[in-house]
Amino acid sequence: MDELNLNVSDPAMLVDRSTPVELLAAIRLLDTWNETALKTANRLISVWSARAIANPNDREGISELQRVIHYTLNRAISINTLPDEFRYRWQEASDMLEARRLNLAHADPDAQLTRRHVPEILLLLLKAGNRELPQSELVQHLDVTTGRVTQLIGPLEANGLITKRKQGRDNLLKLTDTGLKYAGKLDRERIPTSSQQSERGSSFLIIRKSA
Repeated sequence: MDELNLNVSDPAMLVDRSTPVELLAAIRLLDTWNETALKTANRLISVWSARAIANPNDREGISELQRVIHYTLNRAISINTLPDEFRYRWQEASDMLEARRLNLAHADPDAQLTRRHVPEILLLLLKAGNRELPQSELVQHLDVTTGRVTQLIGPLEANGLITKRKQGRDNLLKLTDTGLKYAGKLDRERIPTSSQQSERGSSFLIIRKSA
């Protein structure tokens, strides 16, 4: 594996090409912080932290980043040469990652299923397949206020059942892998509609008559 070079002109090029493990290895090799290396490390830590916090179930990614930040803040060269500006930024990122880790550790998706409208939301998103569903459509389907839908969506996202992506004034919602599992179970357990029951009754009468 090639060593990660922190002294690049465009840190953005490394965001999708490198990993926290490679960043940690590169920081270990530094003799002192310079402006370019600081900007590169800051870009990677900021973007990766935001992604890990937004991801509904990325516990491993959070742990990797926490190791990188902890080492970076506490190694000898950082104590002597790391500007306070970056120290505060990375400590803040570490605090947010820890808050997200604790949130995931105490997530209880099962408890969400007892909330009114939640089964309907999960089934609507399941019906959408792999397509992101605008949050505004839930307002129409559920016949509730926009504020009420927002209240319902927050805990679902926090408990790893859905993802939410901002688009203009609306949010695009999609089931996570965990959400798909729960929605699939709800779909299998649904009570048949009156039309479905009628169809089943008709089939039964046909069978009985032919017998």
